[in-house]
Amino acid sequence: MIQKILVTAAFALLPLSATLAQSTTASSLPRADVSTEAMVALCQSRTDLEAQTFCYGFGEGVYQTYELNLDPKAPKTVCLPAVGVARDVVLAEFIQWALANPQYNKDKAAATVIRYLPIKFPCKG
Repeated sequence: MIQKILVTAAFALLPLSATLAQSTTASSLPRADVSTEAMVALCQSRTDLEAQTFCYGFGEGVYQTYELNLDPKAPKTVCLPAVGVARDVVLAEFIQWALANPQYNKDKAAATVIRYLPIKFPCKG
């Protein structure tokens, strides 16, 4: 399953060549499903090491992107505890939260992670 998602995502990121563009319309190409629903389905498998590794990396990438894009003048909305957090716990809690909030199923997974993080790790003060 993880390989299929990675291959689909890689294909979606590649620019179309002139030949492909001439023989295929963009609407007929497969699209990567990066929805919250697809991400939760993938990340729920606690026994699939590849899926878990991908999900940890995805979450870490979303968080690091948030950190890198912060306006230095804007208040932070996500504050991780100084003692750190266990990624498997955060992933399990995110999955529970996402399942309890199905209104975000069709949203991009990264947007839902960004929506979740300030709820789980709010800044105090």
